[in-house]
Amino acid sequence: MNISSSDKLSQNGVSNTSVHKGGNKRTLFQYRYLVTFLEFLAFFEINAYRIATSISVVAMVNSSAVNSHKLSNLTVDSCPINSSNVEGDNASSEAEGEFDWSPSVQGNILGAGFLGYVVTQMLGGLLAERYGAKITIIIGLFLSSLAHILSPVAAWTSANLMIAMQLIRGIGQGLIPAAHCVVAANWFPMIERGLLNSLALSGYCVGALVSGFSAGSMCLSSFLGGWPSVYYIYGGLGFLVCLCFQVFFYETPKCHPKIKDSELNYILQCQERVLSQKRPPTPWRKILTSVPVYAVTYAIFAAFWAGAHFLSVHPLFLGAIMHFSIQENGFFTAVPLVIQMILSNIGGWISKCLETRKYVGVDKLRKGFNLLFCVGYSLGLLGVMYAGCDRMLSNILAIIAMGFAGFAYCGCMTAVIDLSPTFAGTVMGLTSTLASTSSFIFPMLVGFMTNEKQTLEQWNYIFWICIGVTMSSGLIFCVFGSAEIQSWNDPPSEEKHKIEHRTKLQLDPEYQVDIVTHM
Repeated sequence: MNISSSDKLSQNGVSNTSVHKGGNKRTLFQYRYLVTFLEFLAFFEINAYRIATSISVVAMVNSSAVNSHKLSNLTVDSCPINSSNVEGDNASSEAEGEFDWSPSVQGNILGAGFLGYVVTQMLGGLLAERYGAKITIIIGLFLSSLAHILSPVAAWTSANLMIAMQLIRGIGQGLIPAAHCVVAANWFPMIERGLLNSLALSGYCVGALVSGFSAGSMCLSSFLGGWPSVYYIYGGLGFLVCLCFQVFFYETPKCHPKIKDSELNYILQCQERVLSQKRPPTPWRKILTSVPVYAVTYAIFAAFWAGAHFLSVHPLFLGAIMHFSIQENGFFTAVPLVIQMILSNIGGWISKCLETRKYVGVDKLRKGFNLLFCVGYSLGLLGVMYAGCDRMLSNILAIIAMGFAGFAYCGCMTAVIDLSPTFAGTVMGLTSTLASTSSFIFPMLVGFMTNEKQTLEQWNYIFWICIGVTMSSGLIFCVFGSAEIQSWNDPPSEEKHKIEHRTKLQLDPEYQVDIVTHM
């Protein structure tokens, strides 16, 4: 059975005559790039709120009250302190916050957002597939922005209300990632999916980077009362992003009133699913018994583990063992995000070039980039262990290690969409829910291991665990994972056609040229 491009267009509800209507006129602006930018802003909001909250809590709390409750049986064996660090610590302790929150309360405030983020991952995918990704993302943005902007009032009222606001923020943000997979399946052509998905997910890095560099200065300023400014300003930006989604975003390319025929035809021909057909019932039994689904879940678990490392855990190592000041700590926490963003986009461009020229298949691309992340991250941590108290070398190697996490965006994070474009929201909701538990497990493990032994030796054990988790996930994903479309993605009557179309899209140069000429 030979599948022509005109056959594919007719199955997607596009007439053959529209293929050539402006088909050879290529413009720089494409609406799928606008969709990518809107998704970038949504992910920007997630980490911007997280980092801004973490930094603001430091400025909000009276550190003298916290320091008076240090454990007397704590064993400390860290690297030597130099004078510059002492001066930085003294400078940072001059201003005291207005809240006498215990470490337990602070942990509950910071952890509530992650808890809310985990519990709504699955819900986000189901809502996006049933009611649409647009309304799901807008609800998530609105809830999280409202909770963030109301956090100062909640903090002044009670600590429990502050915890509740952070929980609501996380609930809203948890709806976004799985809904994004539905957006990617609808808007991103298969041969560009690695690139566009990486660009969208790099919003995580940029959000953490911008808030990491700016939140500290905002808390120390007098603008809008100091620390409340990080909630008012970033919350206001979140409402603006919400408005942009309402005005500029459309559920599918076919729903967009201004998209050109050339771009519409290009997107529809480079997709594995037919957007005009009704979505079939979710094959829960096959999803829950799919080995590739569990393999990609563990791979994403490791990617989230690495993310929790440099966002939540590594700053503790820089402060407690390396004795960096708060300003230096913030800087060295943010720098890996720059490297990560650069590598994720480089990986996306390489992925697009290799897929377009048919040098390597999608499955090998996703596995290769994911394994590159695992190997680079692990080798970097090995270097940190052997660097010991060499502060400069240790930081350089840590930055390299965490920068390699950017390759996961065009690896396992994109493979979820490849597995099942039809049920991308459901699969991503399931995998992300399970994988997000690393946000709890890793910090709790570090707290347990360093509770009474804050030593370089204990931190080396933690690094070994990180290496074990990451490398095992990379190997398991290479052996048992897949980026090939699964048989349960489509009803049996459509399965043969979809497989043949994707095969021609990947292997037939003439078929690929025919599609590109209509872009």
